[in-house]
Amino acid sequence: MQTTTEIQRDTAPAEGVAEAPLPPGEGLGRGSQKARGDQRAKIGASLTNRNRSAFFSPLVLGLGALLVLQLLVAFLLGVGEQEMGPAESQGPLLAFDPEQVTGIRIQSLDGEPVLVTKTQDGWIIPALQDLPAAKHKVTGLLAKLAGLRKGLPVATSAAALKRFKVADQTFERKLVLERGDDPSAILYLGDSPGFRRLLVRADGDQAVYEAELGLFDAPDQPDNWSDRTLLHLKPEAVQRLTFAGLTLERTDDHWRLTDLAEGEEQDQQAVKDRVRALTNIDFLGVLVNGDGPAVDAESTPLELEATLADGETVRYRITKLAEGKDYLLEASNRPQRFTLAGYVVEGLTDLSRSDLLKKPEEAEESVEDTSTESSAATDDKASEEEGAKEISTESPAAGR
Repeated sequence: MQTTTEIQRDTAPAEGVAEAPLPPGEGLGRGSQKARGDQRAKIGASLTNRNRSAFFSPLVLGLGALLVLQLLVAFLLGVGEQEMGPAESQGPLLAFDPEQVTGIRIQSLDGEPVLVTKTQDGWIIPALQDLPAAKHKVTGLLAKLAGLRKGLPVATSAAALKRFKVADQTFERKLVLERGDDPSAILYLGDSPGFRRLLVRADGDQAVYEAELGLFDAPDQPDNWSDRTLLHLKPEAVQRLTFAGLTLERTDDHWRLTDLAEGEEQDQQAVKDRVRALTNIDFLGVLVNGDGPAVDAESTPLELEATLADGETVRYRITKLAEGKDYLLEASNRPQRFTLAGYVVEGLTDLSRSDLLKKPEEAEESVEDTSTESSAATDDKASEEEGAKEISTESPAAGR
């Protein structure tokens, strides 16, 4: 038997649904409860049919179809990227043996190709009348190229090759490694994504990779491959230096002026500085075939002659250029001419004999120091002799 509370709960109208009035004369008996239950069932069925009609309306169906289409497109795009995206590769970027490389050719879009060729005597630059190339520059580039490895490509599309400047006809540098009768290894150097980084592509490969490389590693100007220390002379291989009317000769490990007069003393440090400057001349650029800037006709050239231990004589003629502060050097053992920075020639021009001699007061101080040292040595010797005499005199007394 239901209590009054249970009857009220069972008969409470659903939320949001208006309670229909009971027919007159019906109370809370079983008949009235059944009537009300039927009435609620009819109302619920009506609302269900109405909600179902709203759910299947054209607007809701259209929005649902659009959502399904968006999900399908997103899924297909994800699968496409996974299938068509660049895959990571392994192995060297360029397959070559550095020892088998016989030539390096560098091509830029707006210049002539630069060739560095290997000979029995080393690497040379044919465009500069076979001027020796800097060995460390050549071997350094080949070592870097041999160490490049494939990885995850940056891009693979034809449009990307042009955009990154590594296409067959659009590039920053085209690097060709010649290998005699074997096919050449070709690498395209493109844009730089960061310091000492380049985007590169090997010929025959559509993949673009990022490499630890710089355009300065593959210069497109011939004299940038030259060895700036080419004009250096080994001091131990030089017997005599003649310049500015002065002559220095090497005896063992020391240099001396050949015409020192009585009472003159050379400044050893000044002599060493001049020898160092004369045997370590670095050049700025290389000139061939008579081309180059004009020299100052009013300036007096500096003549330098070095006699080597094997008897060979090397002569340098250094002349001021008409414009600027640089100089022109002509060497007797080279067909090329070289430009020198002004600071390299400083200390060699307008040099006089007195610059290599000690000043009179310095010479006197040196003589006084020598005399003092000699006197001190004599005093020390006399003291030692006096001490020896005292010991010999005391010895007989000690025996008695």
